[in-house]
Amino acid sequence: MSLAKERIKKAPKDTPKEILKTWEQELVDLELELNNLVDDEEDNNE
Repeated sequence: MSLAKERIKKAPKDTPKEILKTWEQELVDLELELNNLVDDEEDNNE
């Protein structure tokens, strides 16, 4: 995830702001999904 964040930060300066916002939102969505998967896995192991 940190690599993806870094790539978004280093995107070319001419990258449209809408695209950057979309990438950032998709990254947040993926982080939430991964956290939910980890939580579900922990719940199954209890």
